Amino acid sequence: MQQYFINKKININDEIELNEDVLYHLIKVLRKDSSYIFRICDIDSKIYEAHLIDNKRCRIIRLLDENNELKNNITCILCLIKSDKLELTIQKLVELGIKRIVLYKAVRSVLKIKDTKKIDRFKKIVLEAAEQSHRNIIPELVYVDKLNDLKQYLSKNNYICYESENDIVDIKVDDSITYIIGPEGGFEDNEYQKLCDLGFESISLGKRILRAETAAIYMSSIIVSKSQ
Repeated sequence: MQQYFINKKININDEIELNEDVLYHLIKVLRKDSSYIFRICDIDSKIYEAHLIDNKRCRIIRLLDENNELKNNITCILCLIKSDKLELTIQKLVELGIKRIVLYKAVRSVLKIKDTKKIDRFKKIVLEAAEQSHRNIIPELVYVDKLNDLKQYLSKNNYICYESENDIVDIKVDDSITYIIGPEGGFEDNEYQKLCDLGFESISLGKRILRAETAAIYMSSIIVSKSQ
């Protein structure tokens, strides 16, 4: 069942005007009419069933008792990689349940963010993935280009996935978690040391060298499997 987010509080029997993007998707893309029932998630993260009244409005039918979020707040700091791979990784992280994605311009990052259009594109991917996976929230996505600014996104447990590390640490999921994935080519030595000084614990994801997008999804899967 299709889901959309709405930035207001709603109640059963409310009649709501839908925004242009939602209406376009429902009527032009999915070709739905007033018989179609869909999901709406409001500003309080409550999910309702609704049906179309006409080509502008819907009526809220009932509240769904659903909480599809993980018990832990998980932040992925994802160094910028090639755009197509980055978009896919963002989509999968949202589907897996990550609460916040921090895009970081590492020393060896190939992709350059020159204006807000690219960030807006990434945020649209987050929104669509949250709708598709029936999230109760739209995960936060932010962009950081200075290493020291990453301090504000630290959690109780912080990990840096590093290809030269040999220790496979037992990842703690007793509280909030932040982990960072490097770009193509990995971290520069000086950059890696600064991240460790910032509070990240260095861990290995195994003997094989993983691509950045694979490492991000793999690490998320490990954490999510312990956080359900």
